Amino acid sequence: MIRKNIIALTFILLIISCSNNNNIDNTQTNTNLIETNELKQGEELNNDNTKNDSSYTQKNIEWISHHYYMKNDEGDFFSVYLNDRWPDNNSELMPNYEKIKAAFNYKNLNDVNQFYDKNSTLDITNNRIYAEAENGDSIESTYSNITSFKMTSKSLNSSSKEINTTSSLKAAVYNYAYSDVSETNEYGSASTFSYKDSIFLLIPDDTNKLEAYDKISFDINEGFNLDNIERNENLEFEDKKGSISKLFENNMSDFYNEWLTNSADSYESSKSINITYFNDKTISIKRTSTLYLGGAHGVYNNYNLVYSLETGEKIEVTNLIKDFDDGELKSIVGGWLLSIDNRTEEDYLVPLDEITLADTSFYIYADGIHFVWPIYTITPYVLGETEIVLSFNEIRPFIKDEYLYILDTF
Repeated sequence: MIRKNIIALTFILLIISCSNNNNIDNTQTNTNLIETNELKQGEELNNDNTKNDSSYTQKNIEWISHHYYMKNDEGDFFSVYLNDRWPDNNSELMPNYEKIKAAFNYKNLNDVNQFYDKNSTLDITNNRIYAEAENGDSIESTYSNITSFKMTSKSLNSSSKEINTTSSLKAAVYNYAYSDVSETNEYGSASTFSYKDSIFLLIPDDTNKLEAYDKISFDINEGFNLDNIERNENLEFEDKKGSISKLFENNMSDFYNEWLTNSADSYESSKSINITYFNDKTISIKRTSTLYLGGAHGVYNNYNLVYSLETGEKIEVTNLIKDFDDGELKSIVGGWLLSIDNRTEEDYLVPLDEITLADTSFYIYADGIHFVWPIYTITPYVLGETEIVLSFNEIRPFIKDEYLYILDTF
């Protein structure tokens, strides 16, 4: 069992909390404090006979990142993530707390996501966030009120323009990463253990929405028992006596102990949760997991969930569709399946007339409802997931009357 690191976690939570209240006077001081925490955490994890061993590598780190989701009247969707840099490898666990990442999804170009994460700056002192895309385009906004952006297109030599958002959602994400390396065996090789996970908490604007938001948050964080975690005055989780840390440790312990017993093969697990879209009444969330246990490749699973923002109800695909065997619906689905990259019936593991939307998860976007079959469900691994999108007009006749409201805001 991993030894609890309450002191270090408290320092890190304090740093992020201060930043959110604009009480940090100097970002360099923030960086120095984080570096100090990293050192203390490494020492705390160490046992007594290795504390002075300079070769010791820190094994775990925890941090909070804040996610903002916004859209405008045209249906364009924006995501901004603060302090959300996952470690890229097992040797460097500490994320960079002065970075941001942003993604713009355009309504009419859903498959073209413009990511901004180069030369990014989170400047709390000067109330500024800034990031660049690969093509040199840039965005800039204020840290205290992320509701509008100044976008400059370097690639098109265009002047800056303002992008204003009309609605937004906020989340606090509690991240945890742990890594270890086995002893070198007689053949000179070693295996690795890597575990990355997060708890995703929706933050309502006021307590009137708290019951519905809690219902959603508790459901999407499958595998964690959040019943005993309380919210603080900012409606974020209150980490009493390392309660959040304990959740991650308990979730990881069986896998870690099994790897310690037989570490011939590596174990790499990574999970995350994100919002893919929302409107006034519903929210679409993607839960992603990857797992590698050795061999030619790992496996991944993306599962989409849709909830009512008013009641917190999860809308299952099995409750959404009137009749999965409807001949007209199966014909529409079959046509879309054959339109993907010029696929033929031979590309599918089962006959087209046996493929059903009942085997999908779905999400709602501005262009329609997207249905996703996981890998191996209807295609071999090499083709990955299969996704089709049915416009709201196409899918409307096949949706149960009680769920037609999810289409009405588009």
